[in-house]
Amino acid sequence: MKSEECVLSLEIPAGHPSAARPGPSQALCDLPFSPGIQYVWATNWATNRNSAHQEEHPLAEETRRFRVLAVDHDEEMLTRYRDVLCFEGEEPAELEALFNDDLQLPSQEEIRAEANNPIFEVIPCLSPEQALSTMANSLAKKNPFAIALVEVHLGGRPTMAGIDLAEKIRALDHHIEIVLLSSEASVPLKEINKRVCPPEKLLYVQKPFRSAELKQIAASLCSKRDLENRLYELNETLTSKVEARTAELNAVNRRLRLDIAKRASVLRELQASERRYRMLFEKDITGNFAADGDGLILDCNGAFTTLFNFDSPQDAHGQDIFTLWDIMGASEPLHEIIAGHHRVTNHEIVLRRGGINQHLLANFDTVFSEEGKLEELRGYIFDMSEPKRLEEQLRQSQKMEALGTLAGGIAHDFNNILGVILGYAEIIESSAEPESGLERRVREIARAGKRARDLVNQILNFSRQGPQERHPMTLTPLIKEALKLLRSSMPTNVEIISRMETDQDSVLADPTQMHQIMLNLCANASYAMKARGGTLTVTLTDASHGDEIFPSEGLGSPERFVRLSVSDTGNGIPTDVVERIFDPFFTTKKQGEGTGMGLAMVHGIVKRHDGYLELENHLGQGATFHVFLPKTAMDERPVAEATSELVFREGRILFVDDEKPLTDIGREMLVACGFEVVTRTSSIEALEAFRHRAGEYDLVITDQTMPNMNGMELAREILKIRPDMPIILCTGFSDAVSYDRLRDIGIGDFIMKPILKHDLIASISRQLIGH
Repeated sequence: MKSEECVLSLEIPAGHPSAARPGPSQALCDLPFSPGIQYVWATNWATNRNSAHQEEHPLAEETRRFRVLAVDHDEEMLTRYRDVLCFEGEEPAELEALFNDDLQLPSQEEIRAEANNPIFEVIPCLSPEQALSTMANSLAKKNPFAIALVEVHLGGRPTMAGIDLAEKIRALDHHIEIVLLSSEASVPLKEINKRVCPPEKLLYVQKPFRSAELKQIAASLCSKRDLENRLYELNETLTSKVEARTAELNAVNRRLRLDIAKRASVLRELQASERRYRMLFEKDITGNFAADGDGLILDCNGAFTTLFNFDSPQDAHGQDIFTLWDIMGASEPLHEIIAGHHRVTNHEIVLRRGGINQHLLANFDTVFSEEGKLEELRGYIFDMSEPKRLEEQLRQSQKMEALGTLAGGIAHDFNNILGVILGYAEIIESSAEPESGLERRVREIARAGKRARDLVNQILNFSRQGPQERHPMTLTPLIKEALKLLRSSMPTNVEIISRMETDQDSVLADPTQMHQIMLNLCANASYAMKARGGTLTVTLTDASHGDEIFPSEGLGSPERFVRLSVSDTGNGIPTDVVERIFDPFFTTKKQGEGTGMGLAMVHGIVKRHDGYLELENHLGQGATFHVFLPKTAMDERPVAEATSELVFREGRILFVDDEKPLTDIGREMLVACGFEVVTRTSSIEALEAFRHRAGEYDLVITDQTMPNMNGMELAREILKIRPDMPIILCTGFSDAVSYDRLRDIGIGDFIMKPILKHDLIASISRQLIGH
């Protein structure tokens, strides 16, 4: 087999007369060759002429030359690829022309078309490794392959190793055309299409194949690649031309814009003043308006329309500002505000819109004629309702904080006073003759003292601020306590009915916030009936599917909730007010009668407790608020059962309180029970006394609020000295302590002041039995 360059040809001698003739037709006329020889000569002449053209235009051959990567474990197949693509179709045609006198000569067009056929350069590879190395080298030299012929089943390799190779080749060169070949029928075409993408650059050929078929495929793929390259070049050329043309147009546009800018400069200067004015006028920061001498509005902005209930500025044009001012319920007519003034600044006024007070800060400019008649009025009104609301909220918060601080201080001192009263009352009662007048009188003193103690606890519950702890609690005692407190503040013509219809009222809640719910709902109900009286009904029951009102489905089954209902027999809530009752600071009460925070606070508390709040409103008949709170299976804070009788009646107790009357009462109570008591009125002195004789004490009872070192700090120091020492903490302000916090410190129990003998005996019994 001859090489690609070895083509049979017949050259005309240099001295031949026809050598100087330019075309093959004239040369053939002068040479006595057979038609076959003429075909070979004409073909080679066209080829040589094309070669000369390629020397003048080297890119022509480059576009016709294509490199083919052939990968197959069979060397004979690789040789066949090269023979088919490089040699077949040339040699037989020329030999046929030499020995066949009857052969029909090709036309000039066919000769030129033959000369323009692609030229293939086949690079054979016997292994995937060799193929990948060859690919990498060709890409590094910027001489890529146009086609890759890959055998699917490479000998000595894993099944379908050719697919793996094709996938790697595609990863190296995204533009290469891949042709997979296989002699087996069971080739997973879906897997091939999935792994070797894109499908438009992938072909599959079943072996055995015909040489003409393979050559036609290669020629078509090369033609496609050539067209893609030409299209890319045309796009690049088009892009450059477009960029050049765009640059020209941009230059013209710049000149045009410069001319327009010069012509428009005067117009911009004229519009600048109006634009600045319009920008300031139409900003929604303040409600701006301009009116004539009669008060008819000439212009206004969006903020003004919002303040005075117009849909748009156009609706406000022509309205009388003086009339609007009076309709909005201003306390001072606008005529009087601007009378005799060219400018009014920072004038505070309150208007009502939609049942809500609006706090406004107004500024006015006026223009008067020489006769003193108003010609123009301009106003700038700032809505400061939100700052006022925040100010009121801050004031209310500060009042509650001050009340909490005051209540805490009062509770401590007042409980100490009550401790002395109740302590000595119990001592006197225990020594009095049974059924005597003295016993009866002392018992009344003790009962009054306990009522005073309960009153202090209620004040503390309502005044506590800050985050509260949620723990299991029962609602029934809390509701009864709240109603007892509310009774004194309600009108006498309001009857209170309480219905506790469930014994499964344990919830995980903050007692203080439950008190707030009761206080706000009952206060609103009482306010609704203050004119003609009525009935306030508080109901606590289990929720069920059979109720007319029950929680939303997203919260779960109604049976898991307990329902607290507060109803009144007032006039109900107006329809236009219902939608806003839970808005903060919204209130229908007069100035000074309410802050508008009650129902908003109730709504927030219920939400934080994973509950649900619903209003049942009947105009002319009253309203009912239903509060649904999830039940809990947990019990209240575990407390050991109180023991009325002491198991141990001997031992040494250290009693610490900064109030000497309380230490005296404590000593007398404990000595009467058989204990030896050491008292101290200073926590520092108590710690020193315990440090010197730590082993002699059986129990420590200490007050929480003391100077220098409070009760919990004293307990820590004592437990450092003797970790097993039982300690009881006494406090008059329950917010100062937490059950979990005391348990973490190591304190065994705590008692609320004022200390009663029964509570003290029960606590001592629990501690001594435990030790």
